[in-house]
Amino acid sequence: MREMQLMVDDVLEDQLEALWRRHGPWAIVKGLIGTSLRRSQPWAKNRIGDLTNYMRRDIGLKEVVDDNEERALQLRRFL
Repeated sequence: MREMQLMVDDVLEDQLEALWRRHGPWAIVKGLIGTSLRRSQPWAKNRIGDLTNYMRRDIGLKEVVDDNEERALQLRRFL
C-alpha cells in the first residue's frame, strides 16, 4: 500500500509542477479560489419554481401550466 501511495504522490507532484511551469502561480491560485467558491455557493438554493412538471408531479405538487403550452393544446383540440 505504501508503494502505491508513493507512486500516486510522485505523479501528483509532477502534474502540479507541470501546471506551475505552464500557467504560473497566480493562475493556479485564481483557479483554486474560483473552484472553492463555486463548490460552496451558499447563495444557491433549491426552489420549487425551478422544478420541471415531471419532478413536481413526482413529489405530489400541482403542475405549472405554461400559457404557450395551453394555447398549443387548445389549437390542437380545435384543429
